[in-house]
Amino acid sequence: MPSSPGIVAHLIVGRKPERCLGAALESIAGVCDHAVINDNSGLASSENAAVVLSSTLARTGRLTLVRSSFVDFATARNTCLDATPAEFSHAWGLFVDADEVHGAELLAMAALLPHLPREIEAVDGYCRFFVGSFSWWMDLQRSRCFVRLSPQLRWSGKIHERLAPVGRRIALPAVWAQYGHVVLPREEAEKSKLYASLGAGTAPTQLQLESPNATSVWAHLLLHAHRFRGKHSPAMDMVIKRLSLERAELFACVDRLAGLQTRTDRVRNALRRANASRLVAWRAAEAAVRWQWPPSRTVISFPYMRRAAVGGPQPAPSVRVDLTSDQQRA
Repeated sequence: MPSSPGIVAHLIVGRKPERCLGAALESIAGVCDHAVINDNSGLASSENAAVVLSSTLARTGRLTLVRSSFVDFATARNTCLDATPAEFSHAWGLFVDADEVHGAELLAMAALLPHLPREIEAVDGYCRFFVGSFSWWMDLQRSRCFVRLSPQLRWSGKIHERLAPVGRRIALPAVWAQYGHVVLPREEAEKSKLYASLGAGTAPTQLQLESPNATSVWAHLLLHAHRFRGKHSPAMDMVIKRLSLERAELFACVDRLAGLQTRTDRVRNALRRANASRLVAWRAAEAAVRWQWPPSRTVISFPYMRRAAVGGPQPAPSVRVDLTSDQQRA
């Protein structure tokens, strides 16, 4: 059986509390040999850091936590590359955001990695972007997932950052969820302000920042939204239950705004859904022929436990924490 160089996850978190962070970490714990997380909040302690340090990855000694100050997104991701333990310098890198939560599709993708030819350097999937609540999604985009790490890899770009050099890449019909727009209206407005300061999008008005509401931040997006009729990752069960209670009024407002779609909007959105379904179906057919997707057997267990079962090396039950700043590191 082909051997695997391992999987190391890279993730960045900032000052804003990430309500899906615990679920995101739990959803990747079953495939990762290690995770490198950059807390670029600039704080000695933070709510996000507390979630990270209580995660399965931390409890099982598979975590490197770096603390830094935010400059831009490329710098934050390069910090993860630089902090990757030497034993994973040529592993598969799993790139995940704090608001992305995977399901069973990630295990299937990971099971395929050892069988891919060496010229395949990146494996993408598709990310479903939710907006306003857990009931509406607005887009399905091809997104990076796994990349073969090498010392030459670097991120560039303040926002919508790019990783290079990356050779041949493939896309699998794997779909996961992104909840970056399932936040409070104020958080949505503040995120738009940050992105605009880095050169992406239009900055919110002062009124939107002072008195944000569902209409001011999401009305235009919900005209393009689709009702979600599938199932969320089990890792999200408690988050969805809690936030659905805490934000019941807000989620009801989101439903009302989505209900304002005109007949033309609904027809256009139905065509977009059909196109997305055809794309994923085409990827599935291609992957079945070229890569025998999905793998016939996917072992669902922690990588470090598999090594222990065959007498391989086990990680020490500790967490690596790098407290140096970006400036000190330079």
